[in-house]
Amino acid sequence: MANVVNPIAAKLHVSPTLEINELVSQARKEGKRVIHLGFGEATFPIAREVLQAHQDASNETSYMPVAGVEALRASIANFNANRLGVEISPDQVVVAPGSKPLLFALFDILDGAVLLPRPSWVSYEPQVLHAGKRLFWVETDPVDRHTITELSLLSAYHEAIVEGVVPRIMLINSPSNPTGRVFSADCIRTIKEFCKSRGIILITDEIYSDICYDESQKEISAFDSSKDDTETVILTGGLSKTYSAGGWRVGYAIFPPSSKGELIRKTILAYASECWSAASAPAQLASIKAFSTSQAMCSYRQSVTALHRYCTGRLYSVLKELGLDVAQPEGGFYVYPSFSPYSAQLNKLGIFTSADLSAWLIRECGLAALPGSAFGEDDDGPLYGRFRLRMATSYLYFQNEVERYKKGYTLLERCASGEEVQLPYLEEAIESLKNAVQKLRSVRI
Repeated sequence: MANVVNPIAAKLHVSPTLEINELVSQARKEGKRVIHLGFGEATFPIAREVLQAHQDASNETSYMPVAGVEALRASIANFNANRLGVEISPDQVVVAPGSKPLLFALFDILDGAVLLPRPSWVSYEPQVLHAGKRLFWVETDPVDRHTITELSLLSAYHEAIVEGVVPRIMLINSPSNPTGRVFSADCIRTIKEFCKSRGIILITDEIYSDICYDESQKEISAFDSSKDDTETVILTGGLSKTYSAGGWRVGYAIFPPSSKGELIRKTILAYASECWSAASAPAQLASIKAFSTSQAMCSYRQSVTALHRYCTGRLYSVLKELGLDVAQPEGGFYVYPSFSPYSAQLNKLGIFTSADLSAWLIRECGLAALPGSAFGEDDDGPLYGRFRLRMATSYLYFQNEVERYKKGYTLLERCASGEEVQLPYLEEAIESLKNAVQKLRSVRI
C-alpha cells in the first residue's frame, strides 16, 4: 500500500530486543523450553522502600511538571553530583517517561550528522534515522568492540565530510550495551577532546553507570557540568537497569549549565510539552527514594552490582573456555561473544550471518540471543565483527514474578555478603551453550 506512511517511517521495524522477547514468550506458550539471553530487562526485586513509596503514591493522578517533580530532580542531581564529584543543580535535570524518548528528542532537535560507535544499542540507529539524520559508524577495537581511538574518530568524521555532511552529534554508552565494557579515563579524554575541537555535542548514556564491577569506574564520565560553551556534554540515565523498574518508565537528562546547554534544555522542555507531557506521577515520587544516597539504597545498589558481577562473570568464563572470542565484561549484565572461531563449521551448516546464528541457536539449542547485526555489526565486514551475539544474564535468576519477590531479596543479600549462591537457570544456560559448541565442533569441514 503505497504512500500511507512516509519513506523514513516505512523503514522502521519492531525493536529487536522487544521482538525476541515476544518470540521467546510465544515459544514458551507452545511448550518449548528456551533459555532467554536475548532481553536486557533487570529482574531483581525492587528495593522495599521504593516499592512502598510507589504504592503510597498510587492515588496521585495529576500531571506533574514537564521537567519533572522538583524533589526528584534534586535527588537525581545530588546522586550524580556525588558520583562524579561535580556540582549539579536540579535546574539542569529533565525527567521523562524513560531515557529512550529523551534520546529520541535530542536526535530530533539537534542539528547535524551523528557519530555512533559500532556496535551500539539497537535503538540508537533507528532513532537517528527517524530524525532524518545521517549516521556514520565509529569503528571500535577489534578485541573488546568498545575502545575508541582518535584514528577511528577521524576516519568516521572524514567519511561524513567527503559525503557532504558535518557531524555535530556523537553518542557514547558506558558501561556498554552490548559489550559490557567500560571506557577508560584516557578513552573518555580522547573522545571529549575530539568533540570539543570540532564543535560536536556529546551525549553520554550512563543508564548502567551504577553497575560497574570496579567501584572506581563509576566516576569515569564525559560529563563534568562545564559552563564552557566551547564544549557541550549531555548525560542521560534512568531507573530501569539498576532498580529493575523498566516498566515504571522514568529517565532523565542532565544538561551543562552553559548558555548552549540551557538552550538545548529549554528546547527539550518545549518538545516534551507537546509530546509526552510528563512522566508517571507515582513513578516519579517513588524515584525520589531510589536515587537517594541513603545507606539502604547504597547497600541495594552494591548488592545488585555484586550479583550481576557474579552471574555475568561466570558466563564469560564459560564462553572463553569454549573457545569463543569474547572480552571480559566490566559492568551491566551483558557479554558479547563472537562465534567466528567456528566460522567454517557455521558456513557448512548454511549459517552466514549473526541473524542466521541466532535463529539456529533458538531452533536447535533452545537458546535465545540477539544477533550482532542488530547492534550495527557488518555481516560482510571484518571477521571480528561477524557472528557476534549479545547475551544478557538478566533473566537467569527467577522463573516468574512470584519467585522474584519470594527469593530475590535473600539472593541479593547473600551474594553481597560473599556467600555462595545457586543459580540453576545460569547453569542451564551454560549447558545449552556447551551443547551448541559441541554441535559445531562435530561438524566436518
